[in-house]
Amino acid sequence: MAFHDFTHFPVWKKAYSLLLEVYRITRTFPKEEKFGLTSDMRRATNSAVHNIAEGYGRFEPRDKSRFYKISRGSSYELISQSLVSEALCYCSSKESVALVAGYKEVIDELDRLIKVVEERKT
Repeated sequence: MAFHDFTHFPVWKKAYSLLLEVYRITRTFPKEEKFGLTSDMRRATNSAVHNIAEGYGRFEPRDKSRFYKISRGSSYELISQSLVSEALCYCSSKESVALVAGYKEVIDELDRLIKVVEERKT
């Protein structure tokens, strides 16, 4: 790979930055959401970041692609959860828009990455 390790991977950096933002935003959610939306969003954002790292560390293209696809799904989950958080007035429209835009960027980067990895299989 062209990168020394996953921490230099642009898509991981973007997802990691979003993870920190999700944790910052969810700190202000109501206490009754601790085991609900707060937990769900934190689990999904961790999945998005850590599956990119795990995919990076896999040797076989099929394995890499599978973990990148899991990260992609978790990113879509975060988009949905961000919209729900805004609708429930747990976060501002500005915060929700930023999360949605950020995760769309991650998804676009993952789409390109998955295509490259899967083309290498043949």
